[in-house]
Amino acid sequence: MIRLILAVTAAILAAAAGAFFAQNPGTASFEFLGWRAELPFVLAAGGLILFAFLFLVLWWGIYLAWTSPDKMKAYLSRRRREQGYDALEKALIASAAGDGEAAVRQAARADALLERPALSRLLAARAAEAAGNLEGAEAHYEALLEDKRTQVVAHRGLAQLAHERGDQQTTEEHARDAFAKAKGARWAFEALLDSQIAQGRWEAALDTLNEGERRKQLPLDQLQRRRAVIMTAAAMSLEEEQPDRARDLAEAATRAAPGFAPAATLASRLLAQSRRHKKASDVLEAAWQAAPHPVLARSYKDLRKSDTPSKRLERLKALVELAPEHRESRLLKAQIALDEGESTTAERILIPLLEETTPSARVCAMVARLYRLQDRDEDARRWMTRAANASVEADWTDMDEEGRPFPYTSDDWKRMVYVYGDEARLIHPRHERYEGAADAVPETALLEAPRPKPVTGGVTPGTGTAFYDAPRQPDDPGVGDETPSGDDEGRAA
Repeated sequence: MIRLILAVTAAILAAAAGAFFAQNPGTASFEFLGWRAELPFVLAAGGLILFAFLFLVLWWGIYLAWTSPDKMKAYLSRRRREQGYDALEKALIASAAGDGEAAVRQAARADALLERPALSRLLAARAAEAAGNLEGAEAHYEALLEDKRTQVVAHRGLAQLAHERGDQQTTEEHARDAFAKAKGARWAFEALLDSQIAQGRWEAALDTLNEGERRKQLPLDQLQRRRAVIMTAAAMSLEEEQPDRARDLAEAATRAAPGFAPAATLASRLLAQSRRHKKASDVLEAAWQAAPHPVLARSYKDLRKSDTPSKRLERLKALVELAPEHRESRLLKAQIALDEGESTTAERILIPLLEETTPSARVCAMVARLYRLQDRDEDARRWMTRAANASVEADWTDMDEEGRPFPYTSDDWKRMVYVYGDEARLIHPRHERYEGAADAVPETALLEAPRPKPVTGGVTPGTGTAFYDAPRQPDDPGVGDETPSGDDEGRAA
């Protein structure tokens, strides 16, 4: 519409100009080098306009002839760049689709067309990875190390390749270099920490974790739990050669995560060895308040080897009061009641536990002890049979047959860093490997032995569980020496 209006307006102006010149013809005269000419004004104006047009055309032709080589060069460069980007796009699509051969072919074409060596080398490395040519990818990544702009991405690619072939030392080297150059590279922190943990280099991993804390690479609670596991593993590895260093690490682990039972038991044992029983007691109490665990009760009871059985039970009673509503505290309280021969108290605690969930082998065995204490031998045998077929509590397997708490392998500790560090959850490797299944119901022997006679003070010796009480040998003081009656022998059979 606007163009139509402009065209009509131009036509009207041209018509008006023509009419004006027709009514006022006039003449125009020119004189140059003695030559004189007179022409009508309209004709002279038209000639001047035509001359100006021809001059502009000639000038434009000269300009095109002068600039055409550069324009042709720019056109060819632009066309080459477009073809290069087209090849780059195809290479990326092929790499993402897993078509390695097409990715390599298009990457080579993009490398030939584009004057971007960093981009083309990176693309060639990715394409080689997609094609399964790891040696070629490694060569491209090493070439990228020459450019400061691409050193971090080259370290990442080389670290990933080393990790895939199981070379944790090379992975650590590249991750460390990248971690030093790129302060915010989360992958470098994780790769460095993972490779150090995989090698069991606990103190190096601890240094990396501390630097990660300074750079805020992990949430504080997750970082503290990981720190607790790493410190505990490091302390266990140094316990024989550097006991003082091991004790300091174990104590620091309990401060990082008070509820981490392996750290608390290790720290309490090392503190007790250095005669710092009060500190050891505080560590175990803090751990029980945070997350009660049966190994903590065992360690707390045996903290002072010189204590009498009654004093140990008193100590356990104090431990129960730190978290009285927790299931583990209730079970410990029932255990104490059974050891003291208080069947009414034990029954008041155990019966509600039976109604809450399906009873485990541990609870069934405790009920069998309760009925044995009440002279209900038939019920005791029935619950003992049920205990033999009930599920085993995972926590119950965290101590081996020799009484060692948390006898984890190196691989178990490596896994614990992530399970407890990221999920705040303990692992139970012996339970997972079905180790110690025979110890799941340690009270079995109680049904085969004669009932001991009550002792003054209400404590019945020899009735403690294998978890809270160390297994008694036949020559230990306090173990009954009566000869089984025929009736008891028949029941044992």
